[in-house]
Amino acid sequence: MMGYTIPMGTGGHRTQGGGAPQGTSALGRVFRPLGISAPSFVLPFFGFAFMRAYNDGVARCFSEAPFGSQWAGEDLYSLVLLAVFLGCALGARRIAPLYRRPAVVALATGLAVLGAALAGIAADGRWGVVPLVGAMGASGVAGALFILLWAELHSCLTPLGIVTYVSGAFLFGSTGAWILQGLDPVRQTLVLAVLPLVSVACLRKSFARIEPVDLPRASWGRYDFPWRLMVVLGVYELAYGVREAAPDFQWDAYTLGVIAVAAVVFSAACLFSRRIDFALIYRTPFALMLCGLAMVPLTATFGAFASDLLVSSGYALMFLVLTFLLCDLSHRYGVSVLVLCGVEELTAIFRLIGHQVPEALASGALPAVDGAAVSVGLTVLVVLASMLLLFGRSASEPWGAAFFGVGAMAAESDERGQIVERCAELARAHGLSAREREVLELVALGRSSTQIERELVIANGTLKSHRQRIYQKLGVHSKKELRDLVDVGDGA
Repeated sequence: MMGYTIPMGTGGHRTQGGGAPQGTSALGRVFRPLGISAPSFVLPFFGFAFMRAYNDGVARCFSEAPFGSQWAGEDLYSLVLLAVFLGCALGARRIAPLYRRPAVVALATGLAVLGAALAGIAADGRWGVVPLVGAMGASGVAGALFILLWAELHSCLTPLGIVTYVSGAFLFGSTGAWILQGLDPVRQTLVLAVLPLVSVACLRKSFARIEPVDLPRASWGRYDFPWRLMVVLGVYELAYGVREAAPDFQWDAYTLGVIAVAAVVFSAACLFSRRIDFALIYRTPFALMLCGLAMVPLTATFGAFASDLLVSSGYALMFLVLTFLLCDLSHRYGVSVLVLCGVEELTAIFRLIGHQVPEALASGALPAVDGAAVSVGLTVLVVLASMLLLFGRSASEPWGAAFFGVGAMAAESDERGQIVERCAELARAHGLSAREREVLELVALGRSSTQIERELVIANGTLKSHRQRIYQKLGVHSKKELRDLVDVGDGA
């Protein structure tokens, strides 16, 4: 697979007014001698971290619920999430974008607070399962809605912004959830009730900073859904679910795995943002998952923690990578994230199926095999699925879109999608670089020089150089000739 690199500047988000954000002064002074760019941050964009901590916190509460099976509580909570994701994906054309519906935002916030309160009451143990079931329903609906609301926000960002703020949210959210575990039940309930309030405040501030042209759209054309992408994630979900349900699974390994991979990606986006080798990130989940599964039969030698850490890291990184890709596809082609990320979240059903495998083997519902055989079977599945990543055709499209079979996603889509697809064809035919293709696409979409400079975080001179090379390669001499070549009408 050819490496697709993202040549980035110090920014990574599109905001109203002003030019590109400059590097944070303190960080800039520290890293400038090393040739490393340190971006400034729009702090509200990290607000998803509060809901990550909330979702992980309530999920841990439900996993300890007295339902007779180790995973029954968390799986029931996950089923509520999945039901909401399915409903939103099916009804996306009617309800998208969610952020424009104040009633939905208010409902999500109220249910999240109610779910935290009911979970606190259930923890007391004197009220039976009624408050617990109520907490699952309320927090499950709220959690799913908040995930989709924040996905809409992330789909407004540049590729670097997506990587930075999504990985940062996973890093800070998982760290917060880990800290939350050490609190007593009363303090834990209070914190859980406050988290969604802070998150929704950040969400409102974040959307207020997005330029209108980049906001999620209410309608979109036809498109080819990236099913192969979901197959890969589904296999990883299944493998992780089987391992997670094993009696010797180390819970802390999952939390540390998420924190570790999110920290690495976040640090790379912040400190080495000018060129990120995304091909390396694509390959890494496969290596981590494969090594983790291979170590399962050797737990007596290496211990279960090392294996579980690798498996958890591979699963978490794959989920992160595909989230990056889907948010970028949503912005690039105009398709709602309620469809793309909603279906991505639905692959969690395979994790729930994986939870049943060890119990089915123990009860005789499945043919009796030892743990080593299960590990070998899962390894084969992971290898077959990961061949899509390692041995597919060239990922010359941004974010590997062609790699997952979505290079022609806009073939029957709306005007914006058709322009993006036409630019991709010209870039391939005339040998444009990744950055030149980005400039071509933005010019064809009618962006001004100032908007392009701010979005790509480049200087005016750099933009002129890119535009001159594009003109030379395409054989045109003006912006009008270029737009005619792309076949863009005056209303684009």
